[in-house]
Amino acid sequence: MNNRPKREILQSFFAECNETFLSLVKILLQSKPVGKPVKSCYHDEIVVLGNGPSLRSLIESKRDFLTDKSLLAVNYAVLSDYFTELKPDYYLVADPAFFFQQEHCDRLFDALAEKTVWNLDLYLSVHAKKSKSWQEKIKSNPYIHVHYFNMTPVEGFQWFEDLAYNKGWGTPRPRNVLIPSIMVALRMPFKTIYIAGADHSWLKEIWVDENNVVMEDLNHFYDKKGSQRYVSDRHLHDLLFSMYVAFKSYHTIRRYADDRSKQIYNVTEGSYIDAFDRKKI
Repeated sequence: MNNRPKREILQSFFAECNETFLSLVKILLQSKPVGKPVKSCYHDEIVVLGNGPSLRSLIESKRDFLTDKSLLAVNYAVLSDYFTELKPDYYLVADPAFFFQQEHCDRLFDALAEKTVWNLDLYLSVHAKKSKSWQEKIKSNPYIHVHYFNMTPVEGFQWFEDLAYNKGWGTPRPRNVLIPSIMVALRMPFKTIYIAGADHSWLKEIWVDENNVVMEDLNHFYDKKGSQRYVSDRHLHDLLFSMYVAFKSYHTIRRYADDRSKQIYNVTEGSYIDAFDRKKI
């Protein structure tokens, strides 16, 4: 029995109506037709490799865990020496900077074109179609097969969210590359998805100095120099809101996966993500 006040129920209903309408408009304006993600190998499980610093210890001390599973790498993972050792089956790039900012485009796609000598399914957001720079860089590599996905944020009634996710029209609000990566994996036939290198421990990596400047200590598994300090280009409340959106999206993903009888395990030691069941390896 629902004991919520009628006024609260009505407010929730109209809020979901508004979210559904706005998401539908975004889909019509931003989303493009995309096929279902391909499953190009015969493994039953997939590991989505985030770029958090914990991935180093996983690769170095627990490599066997990765050997009998498909691997999906993201963003600048190609810069790591581990890239050619792991030979991921899938690679996903979401940030528009990689397509439209020449420095990032050169750094990423030059490395991909040079290092990839095995079949790799490369997933890019549909916005990438507007850029020719990256296409020129990889067109001569016969091993890289390009596919697309929609980054359109979708919220609203659960039935509408499920329809949009099933069709590939969009994802839960994609505040980072891990969110569309998991969604692409969920649309493949894999029944079990593992999340590694998803530290997301940003709360202890941001601080404010005596001049009210927001600082971030960022560290990725491919950073050979370790943690690097940056002056943030955002206010603290903007950073915290971005974190809120990301962590909320993981709970939407968990609900969507559960409804499809798919299991997501977070194998990242010390991860701040509270949406997925943990598994120690």
